[in-house]
Amino acid sequence: MKKRSAPRQRPFVPGFFGASATLGSVSLLISLAGACGTETEPHVPAASGGSAGTSGGGSGAGNVGAGGSASGRGGSAGGGSEGGAPDGGAGAARDAGAARDAGTGGATGSGGATGSGGTAGSSGAGGGAGQPPIGASVTVHLVPSQGVTGTQRVNLGLPLQTGQLTDAARVRVLQGSQELAAARRALAKYPDGSLRSVQIQFDTTIAGEADVELRVGEMPTTQALTSVSVDTTLVNANGEQGPRVWAVLPAAWLSGSGFAGPLIPESDAANTASAAWASLCDYQRWGTDAFLAAGYETDRAVWLFDRGTALYRGYARRGEIGPLRSAYIETSMYRNRITGSGTGTRNGIPPDGADDVKYAYSQNLALHYLLSGDDRYRESAEGMALGMSQLWSSPGYAGGSDFWTERHAGFGLLAYVWAMIVSDDRSADFRKLADTAVDAYLSLQSTYPPGYTDTEARCFAHTGEAHGEGGAYFGCSPWMSAILGDALEQYARESDATRASAVHASLVKLGRIIARRGIQPDGRPYYFMGVGTTENMLEEYDEHYGESAYLIAMAWFYAGKTDVALRTAADTLLGRLRSDGTIPHVRSFNWQCRSAIAGPWFLR
Repeated sequence: MKKRSAPRQRPFVPGFFGASATLGSVSLLISLAGACGTETEPHVPAASGGSAGTSGGGSGAGNVGAGGSASGRGGSAGGGSEGGAPDGGAGAARDAGAARDAGTGGATGSGGATGSGGTAGSSGAGGGAGQPPIGASVTVHLVPSQGVTGTQRVNLGLPLQTGQLTDAARVRVLQGSQELAAARRALAKYPDGSLRSVQIQFDTTIAGEADVELRVGEMPTTQALTSVSVDTTLVNANGEQGPRVWAVLPAAWLSGSGFAGPLIPESDAANTASAAWASLCDYQRWGTDAFLAAGYETDRAVWLFDRGTALYRGYARRGEIGPLRSAYIETSMYRNRITGSGTGTRNGIPPDGADDVKYAYSQNLALHYLLSGDDRYRESAEGMALGMSQLWSSPGYAGGSDFWTERHAGFGLLAYVWAMIVSDDRSADFRKLADTAVDAYLSLQSTYPPGYTDTEARCFAHTGEAHGEGGAYFGCSPWMSAILGDALEQYARESDATRASAVHASLVKLGRIIARRGIQPDGRPYYFMGVGTTENMLEEYDEHYGESAYLIAMAWFYAGKTDVALRTAADTLLGRLRSDGTIPHVRSFNWQCRSAIAGPWFLR
């Protein structure tokens, strides 16, 4: 039996299916925002009727504290609750009238290393999977915490590209012309055996902010230091005040390394459609102060969608201390609340979040480990994945009202994949769990709805009853599909060519069906998109443009970057994200700035 959280119940209102509309004649938007409101208040999809259509930031952040109130608004427009009266707006069913898209792409290849000379084990500035080489030298900006001076042990994890380095000893630390003695340790490996990250420690005298240079692929000329426990380098051993000295890496290195998934620096997307996320995802406004002021001790909803990962991805995109500080502190808060061990490991999110799959995260913990080398976070990532194996023990869908959502499926797979990435002794176990989940998801995609014959455009269809929304017809959630798409794409990066190719084909089908059938006449995506039916649930808010744009962008990329309809659909959605997108509260920031911000990577 599956042990799953009880679904929320929402009233169901059939969608309207109006006159014929083609993809090109509708202004494409996305919004499923109110869908992600509070855990208790009902969201009433907009009602209408008719016949079926036939168409195809800011940098920096203050010290931790709850001073001031969090920006945001409550009420009906996607604020504190999910509530909202039906607006009577018209919806349109997207049938298979649009032209068929290009075929699916193969597995992503990994770039070769350029090499930096020297003995075997040095691979210099090799390009990772689909990434340009990030070079062999990086400047790290050191920022002391308040009141910290004198000689300090600096600790950081240096993320690396696939193929860039195979020997952790081959990293030099220089401050000006002086080489500093350092301790070095490999933290995790890519499937090809190269290093994902190297933990580096060195001593330096702190009198203010300063820079050091790290040179990758060069053999040090100084004697190695003995490493110390990471908790001794923190202001408080629990991590909730961060390190005594922050080590800030530039966005080009962080994004280029791929340590947090496929990302590009925010500045690289300037003057493109993908710049929409730059103005939307304000990491200073929605950082730790906003989280603390939002009732995190009593309202579990503000923890939703893995804030640690959203903030670490913001750090990778910006290379600023603000999102790094928030990510570090909040991931520590999450870890410190974890209870149990083995398959009994549970999150401590109040109230009653322990057995709820959508609050069980390992990615935030894994990213923290890759940037710090703190083994406590690796072990917690493994524990959360083991706990997930009990909470999400049967990832398949049995049809009918068998509970299943893309959000649960996505966080289940993310837990396994990221624990597999950082585990020191159980990667094979997590690989098996991930393989089993992916096999179940791809089977679901090809099976449901019964009798649905379109082989090129398919989502992970399940009934509204299974989704906790009511209604026996089959469909899927575009915005929740972004979480599952994120998990599948990362899984493909960690898998052999055969499995990667199957997943890429699945992602192409997913993006296609959303582009063709998933958009309302007002340009928003459906809250719950019917498949093989004339029923849908309409969306009312402007907080989900990015998720569908992201899924369509992945489809465009893995279909060979030649399908004009897919590219146009993604760019149009991003235009609406830029003009109409809004983040009214912490929870909305969490979902909008977590998975979908990888979209610019696929649209390069």
